[in-house]
Amino acid sequence: MKVRKEATVAVVIGLILALIVTGGVLRARTALKSVNFGGKDSFLQTKKTSPESKTNELFLELTTPDNSVTTEAVLTLSGKTLPSTYIAILGEKGEYLIVPSDVGSFSQEVSLVKGANTIKVNIYQGDGKKIEKTVNAVYTTAEL
Repeated sequence: MKVRKEATVAVVIGLILALIVTGGVLRARTALKSVNFGGKDSFLQTKKTSPESKTNELFLELTTPDNSVTTEAVLTLSGKTLPSTYIAILGEKGEYLIVPSDVGSFSQEVSLVKGANTIKVNIYQGDGKKIEKTVNAVYTTAEL
């Protein structure tokens, strides 16, 4: 009977040790999945998450003043955004689809109607993000 108790204790201790080792292996595997060891793939991932890419948030800066009054039938709408975007300008007299330069600047002449004009500027990114701003301008033939 004494041999059976010792064998049972040895089996129970072995099972406990096996569970501890298995738990450690599983924990190590999950920890190693989140660790980056370098190499070609890690270079691409760090390049995507570099501080420079965080500044690539979609933005729109218009240099054309809002609520302007002009005696010209054409208003030059200009500004700056990301280079890899599409710009849709919706004016009272027409629609324009342009692409900014390599540094993100753009300029477009927009035809105005007499009186109040509302010009919508939409910036679209390839992933579906969008920004919209509105510029108001008044075209008058009266002397200012």
